[in-house]
Amino acid sequence: MALKCDSQVQREEINKRIRRLEERQTTLLTQDVVKQAVELYRSNPKERFFVRQLGKAVGKNPNVAESAYHWLQISVKGKIDKEQKVQGMLNFLVKNPQQEVEWMIFGRSPYTENSLGKYWKLKRRYIINLLTSSRLHLDAYSRKKQRNYYFSNALVFNGALPTYTQQDIVQGIDDALAYQTNTFSTLHTLSKNQQAFLNKLHLLKQEQQVVVPFVTSWINSYQSSRWKSLKKLSKELAVIIGKPSRKLFSAVRQIVVFTLFDHFMQSVPQLLKGLPVARLVPLPFKKKKKGRLPIKLLMGKNYVITREGNASELTRHVKKKGKTTLGFPQMGKKKLTTQVLFPPKVLEYLQNGAEIKVFQVSSGGAPSFKPRVDVVLEGTHNCFRSSTLLHSYLSQIPKGRKKVLGIDINRLGEYIVVFNTPVQLPNDLMILAARYQKLTNKVLKQLSRKFHNKCKVYNSRGACKLKGELNRVYKRRSRLLREIIHRLPHFLAAVMVKKQCQTLKIEELTADPAGTKGELAKAIYNMPDSLYIYKKAVWLASLELGYDVQLEAVPPYHTSSRHYGCGGTIARGPGQHDFAPCSKCGQQVNTHKNAALNIASFKGTLLPYNLFPSTHVRGSILNDG
Repeated sequence: MALKCDSQVQREEINKRIRRLEERQTTLLTQDVVKQAVELYRSNPKERFFVRQLGKAVGKNPNVAESAYHWLQISVKGKIDKEQKVQGMLNFLVKNPQQEVEWMIFGRSPYTENSLGKYWKLKRRYIINLLTSSRLHLDAYSRKKQRNYYFSNALVFNGALPTYTQQDIVQGIDDALAYQTNTFSTLHTLSKNQQAFLNKLHLLKQEQQVVVPFVTSWINSYQSSRWKSLKKLSKELAVIIGKPSRKLFSAVRQIVVFTLFDHFMQSVPQLLKGLPVARLVPLPFKKKKKGRLPIKLLMGKNYVITREGNASELTRHVKKKGKTTLGFPQMGKKKLTTQVLFPPKVLEYLQNGAEIKVFQVSSGGAPSFKPRVDVVLEGTHNCFRSSTLLHSYLSQIPKGRKKVLGIDINRLGEYIVVFNTPVQLPNDLMILAARYQKLTNKVLKQLSRKFHNKCKVYNSRGACKLKGELNRVYKRRSRLLREIIHRLPHFLAAVMVKKQCQTLKIEELTADPAGTKGELAKAIYNMPDSLYIYKKAVWLASLELGYDVQLEAVPPYHTSSRHYGCGGTIARGPGQHDFAPCSKCGQQVNTHKNAALNIASFKGTLLPYNLFPSTHVRGSILNDG
């Protein structure tokens, strides 16, 4: 929502007053206040009046402190939660010495990332950031507090490793191969991945005359990033051995770990013994954040930004008139007032029974200087359900009953959503996808090229303007993707309603762009493939149909490579993203429609129905619903 100002002069003056409040809010968040906030939260995490108690403890409680301490409470809660995650990570590493050494060397550990991600039910990117950041903070703490134990440069993240000979590398290869062979010997049958990994170790053992000098040189040389440089080394080894298509990164990484195992295990246990986890997680607001904290108007407080009544009064007023007034007083100057116009969607939510809980006001930047107003609503889930968009899609969908629907979601474009039955993509989604592709393939490339050219000629003014334009285009593109993700569940639900679907089958994809590049990374980032989309679509369709639509996940194996018509293999080459020939019948196959047909025909695993709405809401709200 935006403020409706009488003139640009008034808008800029209001923006300046909001900006002063934001700066004043930031000055209140000193390190002493942050430390007291952490101590207060540790002593009583369930303190209902945390903001009030913190104001009494620090002796500073002006009007804007209510907003500042509210943000501080959220940050402190995040710090304590991260400390628990770091402690759990260290407990896992202590029980797995091989992964512990791998973490000390690289700051990464794929086995740890997958295990903790499944246990905590978090995305792998979060676990990677947790491992890397805690490894860096461990270095900083150990240099200062544990100098007696932290005696070797080998423990520094991405620093120099101890010097090793070629004979040590040969021994590392033998140890890794013996360990892996012994581990797999206890299994009755090996999976394809396990057998492939064992074959890679045997291959490196056979070619050790070539492998050993390269690995020795890598360990004895300084690397700015051990993880990236080892990936590059593994690719070079594959080419030299004569197997350019073999991915040897995991096998080479294990050889390095076993080579350095004895050295690291002499220091790592002493280093981690009695390690205060709180020192590995920095205090909130220790570094200057990019951007500014908005002013949070808690409805029960009198603020320097005035409003029309408390939460209930304001809700009734907005329901009746569709707008409200905010005032911006300043000592020695005239109080400025302006109206806040509520969008039709927010008004619909309010009419459905939602209530206004919090206002957030933030200043805008050049050149428009438009202040921004956000409103937080509270209510049951039914208050925020709108069937307007869903019904607008129903008329565009052909009739025909389909009990089981298979869906294939791809990169943004003509085939962003494909069903196992003919359904045309709505025009609004096509337009949004086309705009997104234009910004990605044309506008951003041109601006990036101009920006780099300005930087080469040291034109600081031109480069600054282009950088601002680049940031605005990136924001515009992210908003387009957000709008697509918002509309997709309503379209999917409309298809399920029109087809009277009973079961929706999806592909169980866990695509991670980390470590990828080029077209693959772009494809993953441009795919709005999220379980949230399916959960919301099934929820909306179930409410419209009057019965529960089942959601099933199908394994991703052979959904795209197997031809649904004849059972042949579809081998997609470069540029064959949408159509590819079948090796058996020779037919040109639409790969997306073929994948949707396979997904619908394969046996899936039933997902729990209570996945949506999210359980991360207030208990009183759930009880009311």
